[in-house]
Amino acid sequence: MLPSPALLLLVAGLFAGSPHLVAGPVGQPIRIADHVNSGDRFMGIQLLDSVALRGDPALAELSGLAWDQDEQRLLAVSDRGLLLHLQPHFEAGRLVGVDLLQTYPLLNRRGLPLEGSWRDAEGLTLERAENGIRGDTHLLISFERQHRIERYRDNGRWLQTLPLPKPLRNIRLRSNRGLESLTRHPQLGVVTAPELPPAGESHFLASSQGRSWNFVPQEENGSVVGMETLPNGDLLLLERAYTSIFSPWIISLGRIPLPALLSDQRSIEIEPVARMDSSEGWLTQNMEGLARHGEQGFFMVSDDGNRPWAQTQLLYFRLLP
Repeated sequence: MLPSPALLLLVAGLFAGSPHLVAGPVGQPIRIADHVNSGDRFMGIQLLDSVALRGDPALAELSGLAWDQDEQRLLAVSDRGLLLHLQPHFEAGRLVGVDLLQTYPLLNRRGLPLEGSWRDAEGLTLERAENGIRGDTHLLISFERQHRIERYRDNGRWLQTLPLPKPLRNIRLRSNRGLESLTRHPQLGVVTAPELPPAGESHFLASSQGRSWNFVPQEENGSVVGMETLPNGDLLLLERAYTSIFSPWIISLGRIPLPALLSDQRSIEIEPVARMDSSEGWLTQNMEGLARHGEQGFFMVSDDGNRPWAQTQLLYFRLLP
C-alpha cells in the first residue's frame, strides 16, 4: 500500500529538521592582503588572520554571521537557505582554524526546507545568546528577495514572522537587492537596511521602533551588506562597492555614533573605519557578513557566489579604540 500524502509530509518534515553532522576542520589559513600582515594595524582595525572555508558544499554562498556567546559558536546563514554551526579556533588571539559542526536547512512554517527565492537568507542577529543559558538561542534572519524578517530556533525551525520596520512595509525593493543586513540594538530595536533603496531614493536604515535615517555610502555604487551593534550603542556598517569584473572590489567599514542615531536628524554621516581596495593589494572578495565577537573582535565572511574561482573567506579583526 502506498503511504498517504500526510505520512509523506510528516516523514519529509522529520528528515528536513535533522542536522547534517560533519564535525571537522574546514578552515585553511590565507593571506588577505599583500601589504598588511597578521597583527598589523590598518586604519581603525587590527588584522588577526584569515582562513578560506572549504571542504563541504554547505560552505558556499555564506551571507550572514552571528556569534552565540552562550554556546561559544559562530552561526552562519547562506543564500541556499542553510544554517551552519561553526567552531573557530584561536591561538594568541588570532584565528588559526575553523570546524564545521552542524548544518541545518531553514524550514518554513510547514516544517519543510525553504525553496527558490524564499530561501535567500542574508542578515543574521541573535536573541538570548548572552543570558548564560544554553539551548535557548533564537535567530532573527532577514531575507533578500522575498524580503522579510523571521525568527528561528538554532536548529533551523521556524518560529515567527516579524513585522517589518514601517519604512519597509509598502515599498518595492529591487530584485536581489533586499534586506542584506540586520542587527539588534538595545535602544533602537531591530535595525535593517536594503542593500539598495528603490530607484530614485536615498540609502536608508530602518528601525522596528519606527525610526529611519538617510545616509550616503562611503563609495560610489556602495551598498550596505552587514551591520553590528557595538557595546557603546554605535553601529558598525559593512559596505561593498563593485560594478563589474573590470572594477575593483572595495570593502568598507564605517561607524555611526549613537548620539547621531538618537538625535532628531534624518540624515546621518558615516565615519570611516577601514577601506579595503583590491586595486591596492587587498585580496578580500565579496564580503557580506559581519559578527561581533566579545567587546572589540569581529568576524567578516565573503559570499563566493558558488563560483569555482572564488573563496569563502573568513576574516578576523579587532576594532581599535
